[in-house]
Amino acid sequence: MNKRRTFCMILVAAIAFSIIGVLPRQILAQTEKGIELYNSWQYKEAEQVLREAIKANPADIPANFYLGLSLLLGEKYGEALEILSKVANDRGKAKPQDQSAIPDEFQMQIALARARLGLKQYPEAWKNLEAAKKQHADASDLYVYRGVYYLQQDKIREAIKELDKAVDLDEHNAYAHYYAGHAYLHTGNVARAVEFFKMFIQLAPIAPEVEKARALISALC
Repeated sequence: MNKRRTFCMILVAAIAFSIIGVLPRQILAQTEKGIELYNSWQYKEAEQVLREAIKANPADIPANFYLGLSLLLGEKYGEALEILSKVANDRGKAKPQDQSAIPDEFQMQIALARARLGLKQYPEAWKNLEAAKKQHADASDLYVYRGVYYLQQDKIREAIKELDKAVDLDEHNAYAHYYAGHAYLHTGNVARAVEFFKMFIQLAPIAPEVEKARALISALC
C-alpha cells in the first residue's frame, strides 16, 4: 500500500513538473504570435493575443511593449501610454538572460513620444524625442516623429525639414513618406504630396493609414 502511495505521489510530481515546463513555453509562444501579428500590421489581432499572454504572465515585458505599440496603431493613446510607462519602469527588473527581448532606450522613448503626440502632450513628447536623440541621433524614426511633433502644431516648415531628413536617412521608412505627404499638402505642393502618399502605399500596403492615403490621392488627382 505504501509503495502504491509513493508511486502515485511520484507520478503526480512528475506530471506537475512537466506542466510547469510546458506552460512557460506556451506563454512564450503566445507572445511570439502577438509580435508576429503586430509586425504583419494585424494590430487588432495582435492586441487580443498579447492581452491573453499578459493575463498568463503580467510581468511579460515584450508582450506589454508590443501591446502598447498595437494600441498606438489603434489610436488608443491613453491606454498605450499607461502600458508603455509601466514597461519603461519595469525594464530594469528584467533578468540578464532576457535582456535581448527587452526594448532598448531608443525604442522606449520613441514609443512614449508617439503616445504623447497622440494625446497632444507636446512638452512631454519633446522630452522623449530629445532622450531618443541621445541614443541614436541618425535614426530615421527620430526625425519622423520630430516631424509629426511640428506638423501637429502647424509648424510646417520645421516639419518638412525633419521629414525630409527622415526620408534621406531611410528611403524605405513608410511613415516618413506618409507624414511628408501631409506636410507638403499643407504647403499646397499637391504633386509632391501625392508622390509621398503613393510611396507610402507602396512601402506599407496594409498599414492602417493606407485608406486615408488612397482617399487623399483620389481627391487630389
